[in-house]
Amino acid sequence: MIMLAKQHRLAKEKDFKKINITGRSFFTPCFKLKYLANKLEFSRFAIVASTKVSKKATQRNRLKRQLREIIRLNLNEIRTGYDIIIYLKSKALDQHYQELERQTLALLAGARLLK
Repeated sequence: MIMLAKQHRLAKEKDFKKINITGRSFFTPCFKLKYLANKLEFSRFAIVASTKVSKKATQRNRLKRQLREIIRLNLNEIRTGYDIIIYLKSKALDQHYQELERQTLALLAGARLLK
């Protein structure tokens, strides 16, 4: 399995805080999206699944892996220069991969983050 390149990962706590405080939000039944321009040549992503989504780490990790793969495969269609955090909601557990992909792309399109 190919991972999302390191430059496309959002990991620092200060970045998370800045996005959560000043970033813009967008919602769907399965996801909450927060994003902020980052002045870089590329976009960075983080996927967050709290224990409210599922008590089982295996289910949360599976969802995060699926979303990272969707992002990796569609990286060329996503606008550059943004830090993006996707928060999962428990409704995402019931979705198949194709539905997750459709909703993720709809989420990014709704936030005008697709080219």
